[in-house]
Amino acid sequence: MVQYNDVFGLEKKQKYGMITTIWFNLKETKKWDKKLFYYQWLCILPNVAATFFGTLLPSELVRGLEEGWDIKWIVCYIFLLTVIMWICHIADTTMRCYLRFEGATLSLYYSKKCFHKIMDLDYDKLEQEQKLIGNTWKSISDDSNFAGILLAFSATLQSIVGLFAYGILIARNHIWILLFILSSSLLRFYLLSLAKKKHRTYHVHLSRYAKEAAYLSRQTMERRAGKDIRIYQMAEWFLKKYQNVLNQMDQIFKKIHNWYFLSGFCNNMINFIVNAGIYIYLIIQVLNGSITVASFVLSVGLVKGFSTYFYILFRQVISINPFCAAIAYIQEFLEISNQWKQKEGVGEAQIIKIKEAGVKLELRKVSFTYPGNQEPTLKEIDLVIHPGEKLALLGLNGAGKTTLVKLICGFYHPTEGEILLNGIPIQEFSREEYYRLVAVLFQDATMLPLSLDENLTGETTEKMDQKRLHLALQLSGFLKRYTQSEKGGKTLLVQEVNEAAEDFSGGEKQKLIFARALYKAAPLLILDEPTAALDPIAENELYLNYGKATKGKTSIYISHRLSSTRFCDRILLLEHGRIIEEGTHSSLLVANTRYAQLFIIQSQYYKEQEEKKRKRKLMGDEIEETITEGESFYE
Repeated sequence: MVQYNDVFGLEKKQKYGMITTIWFNLKETKKWDKKLFYYQWLCILPNVAATFFGTLLPSELVRGLEEGWDIKWIVCYIFLLTVIMWICHIADTTMRCYLRFEGATLSLYYSKKCFHKIMDLDYDKLEQEQKLIGNTWKSISDDSNFAGILLAFSATLQSIVGLFAYGILIARNHIWILLFILSSSLLRFYLLSLAKKKHRTYHVHLSRYAKEAAYLSRQTMERRAGKDIRIYQMAEWFLKKYQNVLNQMDQIFKKIHNWYFLSGFCNNMINFIVNAGIYIYLIIQVLNGSITVASFVLSVGLVKGFSTYFYILFRQVISINPFCAAIAYIQEFLEISNQWKQKEGVGEAQIIKIKEAGVKLELRKVSFTYPGNQEPTLKEIDLVIHPGEKLALLGLNGAGKTTLVKLICGFYHPTEGEILLNGIPIQEFSREEYYRLVAVLFQDATMLPLSLDENLTGETTEKMDQKRLHLALQLSGFLKRYTQSEKGGKTLLVQEVNEAAEDFSGGEKQKLIFARALYKAAPLLILDEPTAALDPIAENELYLNYGKATKGKTSIYISHRLSSTRFCDRILLLEHGRIIEEGTHSSLLVANTRYAQLFIIQSQYYKEQEEKKRKRKLMGDEIEETITEGESFYE
């Protein structure tokens, strides 16, 4: 297993090894561009052949001179070898250029695959795999990863073939030279590996300081931090801290450099000793008449070629690691499995039946524990929500409201227990079937860079239901703002993408996404803090329309404002992952419950706020009256 650094600078074991990752990339490359796939293999022969003919040429020239060949024959022979070598170089260069430039387009192929994957990913996987997703998109965004792995793989194969061919040629006449080169190469390999190992060890500490330096520099550029830095005169502290971090990084870089310097120095010494030994041996052989000068030149070339290929092989094995790490992120991401059924479900007839009858939702002993946590967030929730019922879900921060809603939405799956919709366990539905039955107003809803109508309906103009859209706009309170837009439903959104896009206030966006939820006409409606960004008048308007908007629907209403839950049929209060109270607004007040205490405290707060507003208004009126009297006096 190869080790690599993730986006956050932490050492982590790679799920897939080098061979597995290379094989995966080869298969995907063949799907994208068959020329890319075959060129990785085909460019081995011209590369090795060109190198061999380059080694053979000087020795053949010497042999021709030694044996007294005719000068014309020597020239023709050398010219032929040169032409062959030139053709091989052209072929190798052409294929490698194709690998380099077209290999970068693999990022487009992987981008498309990963984009489709992330759109198809279950929501719980989307949340759990944020680190992997971040690393995946970072890998895709760097084109050099894809051209790099193709070139490195091809160069690795070239080196292996070259080593095998040159090794056989050397061993035929000088077996001990081959053994001598191999042992020295292994020693150099060990020294460089040692330097690399030290590099990885120091890199763990380097990553920590790099993260700290990045954080400090980022804070100095942020407007929010800039205010504190200036008001509290923290600039000197930032400078000292940043300098200290840079000093620590410099010390680590020096240690890394020293190890590479030592490795390089030893490598040069070994090269000198090996080359000196081989040259002395071959010269002695020539002087003794054991070999010819041509054989001497050829042997020197073969030795040099073998050493070069061995060094290239070692360098490629090291350099291919980061490329493999990048592809491994993509491979791991693409192989994430979903828990929801994708196609088979309860069927269209059952969906229509549920829509006509209304949604009955039942939670049986439902518990949920987040991955990595010891304590469950929700504990043995037993709950039945009847068709057409309006349920208010309340609780302080951390009570488990959001988690419960995500379970009901199908974003999470219970750790224990089960959730049933009209008596059917929700896992029996396909994901698409279940989502057709649920509409949710989220606080952090997303606007897409499309037209207003497309954001509201999720459909093209030809397919949208105008009557249903008008009703949704009216009940949500967004109709007036919709009609005021110069282009109406064709108004573009998101200014980052569309320069002519129109912007909306927080309250207007809240109404917009409420209209979107209503347009879907799903039998189960969930409203998560629907009045958070609304002013009191708009909030009151929403309450008045809430009954009409949820008529015939099973609805769940989540809010921190306890006064807004009085129109619900039933109120649930969550605390520490359990339902501690249940009842109507009136019954809970009469029983002097925890809900009643919270309601009184919150009501008192709002009364105090209203009283302060009233006093400020009175004081403002008195001041205005005094000013008016003064103006009258001077007149």
